[in-house]
Amino acid sequence: MDSNLLYYGGLGLIAILAWMSYQNDKMMMTLIFLGVGAYFIYSHNTGNTVTDFTHETVDSINKQL
Repeated sequence: MDSNLLYYGGLGLIAILAWMSYQNDKMMMTLIFLGVGAYFIYSHNTGNTVTDFTHETVDSINKQL
């Protein structure tokens, strides 16, 4: 499966879920979906992920101990 298809498909799904939440007056869920979408775009464009950050933090703590 093509990675671009997965990226744009996931982004489209997040956008649809945010729109549906907005239509049903679920503003908190709309903001959560928009935040997830922003992170999705950020991690795709930069390559930085939460997993990388966690591994770096754990390694840093282990070195200090």
